[in-house]
Amino acid sequence: MPQRLAAALVLLWMAAMTWRVYPLFRDSIRVDGRVVTVRDYRAGTCGRRVGLDAARCLARSGERTRWLLRRERARCVLFVVAPLVGYGLVLVPVRVWRRRRDTA
Repeated sequence: MPQRLAAALVLLWMAAMTWRVYPLFRDSIRVDGRVVTVRDYRAGTCGRRVGLDAARCLARSGERTRWLLRRERARCVLFVVAPLVGYGLVLVPVRVWRRRRDTA
């Protein structure tokens, strides 16, 4: 019974956090503790530059933006899936141990 309750809570957590995080998943990144869109980040980084300097800045910020997006997406996925991993690491071995104890 406790395993079913834990599984239900894990599924509830995953559904709620997916609902909360998914809108930010597409093009939001975290910079200095605040969430901004990629467009706003690039405009803030390279908005006042012109010519060749602007092209270089956009290229550098594009690489940085891709890296930040990958990092933020990995963080979001980990945040949503963490209870499932915890369930697998804690409750499944306990269940296996109890089965072995009961059959012995």
